[in-house]
Order: sequence, then structure tokens, then C-alpha cells
Amino acid sequence: MIDFHSHILPGMDDGSSSPEESLAMLEMSAEQGVDHIFATSHFYADEEDPSSFLRRREQAVEELNAYLQEKKRGSILPQIHLGAEVYYFPGISDCEEIIPLALGDTGMILVEPPVMPFSTSMLDEIEEINEKLRLVPVMAHLDRYCRMLRDDSLFARMAQRRILVQVNASFFLHQDSAPFAMEMLKRGMFQLIGSDCHNMTNRLPNIGLAAAKIRENNLQKSLAFISENGYNVLTLR
Repeated sequence: MIDFHSHILPGMDDGSSSPEESLAMLEMSAEQGVDHIFATSHFYADEEDPSSFLRRREQAVEELNAYLQEKKRGSILPQIHLGAEVYYFPGISDCEEIIPLALGDTGMILVEPPVMPFSTSMLDEIEEINEKLRLVPVMAHLDRYCRMLRDDSLFARMAQRRILVQVNASFFLHQDSAPFAMEMLKRGMFQLIGSDCHNMTNRLPNIGLAAAKIRENNLQKSLAFISENGYNVLTLR
């Protein structure tokens, strides 16, 4: 399985605090059947420029790789792909500097919108990333905004646009959201699943737990379709 949203790089943001914690997160992901994981550290354009972010990310990767070489003791861990969770900002579709923040070589970029009603102008600009930057925008954890904004119509609004949708594994694990999650899965209203894991305390890797719940609901074919699509994007370029 592929985890398209995680915060496993040490010291980058509010995610993993150390290489030790990153290794524990990777090991737990592997135990749940994850063999590819995207490291999508937060990027905020009003706090840092992309070049600074990329330098910090390179340092975090080097630190983690050195630790893994020393400590992993032959265990099989998920392959890490680099990316970012890019917080929306006006002018994002004209900012060529964010192109290196794309999700590996997939040609996609993960965009985190602000917690406020989704305006048409904001969605228009996110959609324009397709033409202007030649990247496919992916809306990060749309399920969270449905809950926070109390607006379940967001899935239908995304389906009308050239914007892909990523949901969190927790969408399938919470009793209040699970029925809606299963319905959205059956209808093919999202394309990617991520754990959005941050640590080993209260936001742990949980892709495997979500997959188990999906199977309990006899949606194996839908899960297989999502999984196959995920592997397909790894070979787009």
C-alpha cells in the first residue's frame, strides 16, 4: 500500500521530532502493509521560501538515512518519496518555485487549503496549477474540511474540477465519519489515501487499520482499485 501523506521527516515541522521516532513510524507503517510513503512536510510560503525548505528537507533526509543505516538492522521499511504539503496562498498557480515540492516524480502536488468556506476563486486558482505549473493539484485531507466546515458537498465540488482528492485513513476509523467514508469510496469520490501520521503518540500510522475496516465492509474491490491507481501514479513519469 502507499501512504500519500505523512510527516515522517525528523525536525521538519510538527511531525516526527527525531530520527528515532521516524524509524518507529516507518516500522509501524511497514507492519501495516505500507511499502511506499510520501514525506509531505508542511510548507508555508509566508514563513519560508521554497529553496530554504528544500535545504532543510535535504538535511532531514540525510540525518534520517544515516540513522537508518545504523539502526534498521536489516528490517524492510517503506520506500520514502519526497514532497510537501503546500499551504494555499494567493498566487500559488503562478509560483514556479513550488514545482520542486511536487510529490516525487508523480506530477502531482499536495495543497492544503485554509480552514474556511471554499471560495470559487480559491478553487479556480488551485485548478489553474494544472495549466500554469503543469502539475496536478491534490486537495489534502478533504474529509477534515467536510467535518470542520460541516459541508459534505465538498467532494461533489471537487469532482467537478481537475483537482484530485486525498483523504486521511482516520476518515474510515471514526464511528461518526466511517459510513460517509465508505460511501465516498464506493462512489469513487477520492483518489488517494494518506495516514497524515505525525508521531508515535496521538497521530500514529494507521493506513493498515483503515484498510482492515474497508475490508470488513466488503469493499475489497474498491480498495484494490484505489491501491492500483496509487501504484500507477508512481510510474507516470
